[in-house]
Amino acid sequence: MSEIGPRRVNEDRASATVSDGDGSWVIAVADGLGGHTRGDEAAQAAIEGLPRRIAGADEMAVAFGEANERVLALTGPESWQRNLPLFMFPMSTLTVAAWTPEDGLLIGWMGDTLPFIATEGPDGFRGFCCGRPHRIPGGSIEICLGMPPADASAGTGLVEVEIVGESGDGTQPDAVVLASDGGWEPFVYAHGVEWLSDDSVTGGIGAACGSGAETAEDIAAHILNEARSLGLNDNTTYAVALWR
Repeated sequence: MSEIGPRRVNEDRASATVSDGDGSWVIAVADGLGGHTRGDEAAQAAIEGLPRRIAGADEMAVAFGEANERVLALTGPESWQRNLPLFMFPMSTLTVAAWTPEDGLLIGWMGDTLPFIATEGPDGFRGFCCGRPHRIPGGSIEICLGMPPADASAGTGLVEVEIVGESGDGTQPDAVVLASDGGWEPFVYAHGVEWLSDDSVTGGIGAACGSGAETAEDIAAHILNEARSLGLNDNTTYAVALWR
């Protein structure tokens, strides 16, 4: 689910594929960085070539590396050599979740498009963010797809991928939620940064999933409605997988 919010253009992109063979699936959300040129193209390039099946951490890393090459190609090496201002480079953040029977759940992410996992219990969902955003709320992006070649003095790199398998207690979660920054920021601004990792705070990700959700669409719709009620300030996009 995606909503343009107060912006004139929706630079978020999402995709979902399911393998007919073994039921494996891949979902992804990419966000064009606000203020950078052609952010919508960068987000589209990030997701459009993702494989239909990702098994293992190595394949996830390869998928991110190939996505980065597609985004970098939008600029071209001749532009890097002209020392253009950073905002003139198309850039994107990306998070990808993949499930296969052999490897279970794998999540890779870069930038501030974030993955959350949630486990369903008798009292509803409880969940947490899989890792920290590569920026602080309101701060600058530390790393993303499409950055110019690494500059040692600036401390920037091209690719960083984190893989998350099982939830903290060793069990596979019931749901994974991918959210662009416009999708999680309303909750953090309302409840504090603890919302990302502590479901005991008011309106944690588990509560945002909604009680009694029957489908992934139910979860996405509930989170979107909650975000709307808090006030959208950006494009807002969610991709959700729910399985039992």
